[in-house]
This record gives sequence, C-alpha cells and structure tokens, in this order.
Amino acid sequence: MNQPLSTCLLFGALLSLPLTTRGQETNSTIARRTILNGPSFQTEDPAEISRGTSPSVSARELSIPERAVKAYTKGIDRLSKNDPAGSLIHLQRAASEFPNFYEAYHAMGVAQLRLGHGEEARQAFQKSIDASGGHYAGPHFGLGALLCNQQKFTEAEPIIRKALELAPGFGPGHFILAWALFGLNRLDEAQQIAHEASIRDPKLALAHLLLANIYIRRSDYSEELVELDAYLRLKPDGPLSGQAREAQEYAKRKLAGSVVIIEAAQAKP
Repeated sequence: MNQPLSTCLLFGALLSLPLTTRGQETNSTIARRTILNGPSFQTEDPAEISRGTSPSVSARELSIPERAVKAYTKGIDRLSKNDPAGSLIHLQRAASEFPNFYEAYHAMGVAQLRLGHGEEARQAFQKSIDASGGHYAGPHFGLGALLCNQQKFTEAEPIIRKALELAPGFGPGHFILAWALFGLNRLDEAQQIAHEASIRDPKLALAHLLLANIYIRRSDYSEELVELDAYLRLKPDGPLSGQAREAQEYAKRKLAGSVVIIEAAQAKP
C-alpha cells in the first residue's frame, strides 16, 4: 500500500482504548471508587479533600448520590462491553441525578464517538469540561481527538496541551498531541512526542503506527518497517493489522527497488 495509513482508521482504533476505569464492582462502596480508579485525569484540590477520609476520596466524590454512582457504573460496564447505545441510558440517568457529574458527561462523549455522533460527542465533552471547571483532562483529550479526526489540527493542539498539563503521565494523550502535530506537518515534533508516548506506554500500538505514518511521509521505508513490525507485534490481529501488512509489503518493495538502483549505479564503469 503506497498511501499513509488512514487517519480516520487511526481515530477508530483510538476509540478502543480503555475508558477511565478498572473493573465494574457491585459493592456500592467499591463501585463509588470506579470514578477514581482510572488514569489521573483530575488535579487534586486540597481544599476538597474531606477530613478524616481516605486521601484519595474528595468531599465532592462523597456527595455524589448513590443512585448516580450506580447508574454511572452500569453505563461504564455497558461501554466496556461495546454497547455504547446501552451505556447512554445509564450515563444520562447518572447525570440527571447529579448535574455536575463530569465523569458521566465524559463517558457520554466517548459513547457518542463510538456511535459516530460527532456533534453529540462534542457537546458531551464540553459539558464535562464546564462541569469540572476545566480541571478534568479526559474530555479535553476526547475533544482533541474529535477535532483531529475532523482535520481541525490547529484548534485541537491547545486543547490537547491543556489536557496534558492536567494529566502529563497519560501516554495516549501524548499520542493524540503527536497526531495533531503530524496533521500540521510538524514532523520533527510529532516524531519526538510519538516516540515518548511509546516509551510512556509500551503497549500503545498506535504510537508505532503514527511513527510509521511519519516515516512514510519522509519516504524513510527502513524506519517505517521498524515501526510497522513493532505495531504488529503488539496488535497481530488488530483492526488495522491488515492495512499495516499491506504497508509493510509496499515498503519492502521500495527498499528492494532502491537496492537494485544502487547496485546498478555502482556497476557502471
């Protein structure tokens, strides 16, 4: 395949990344912690930490009604089982029970993205940003990815950078920033940040796929093959594996052709 791997398909694969939660426990006390058990998307405000409680539980988190927590947990469970439409029923209920439930709005945005509803996703991410006072990184990442998919890279970059200020250790966030920079044709920056993303999260196959795109644009087929090999080791049967193998074969043919040309030139008297 002689064209760069599809950004649209990159976006589709991005949506398969885990949501901001671990397991879906049924005990109500543990279920409440579902909100806190994902990547560190929230900057802690010491004034919100409740005295006499675990330092990881804020006064706000304790104020969320039990019904809202249960609905949110059910929504995340449906989303983790690839049922975005089913998740929305529960997530909307959670938000109706607790209007400032920015985690629920963020999850709604992810669900809408998986359903292909770009405008609804944008609205949900913006509600999450507004409800959190701009201090929750998740919806910034989601909105940034949505804008990248819409080729609005200039608009996406500052939103993604804001997210990374809030959650600098989130590896996929660095990938999204590299994606925006790639779209802006700032290849040196995109390469450096995509490489950093792959180091921060060694299982982040998409970072290698983006690096392959960068090398395709530079016609550096040798490095492209290195990154495609790395991607296929991590995702041998992933949604983009077939396309990656096509790109692999094309790069091998180009390298072989280059060798023939060099040998022919050296053979001339």
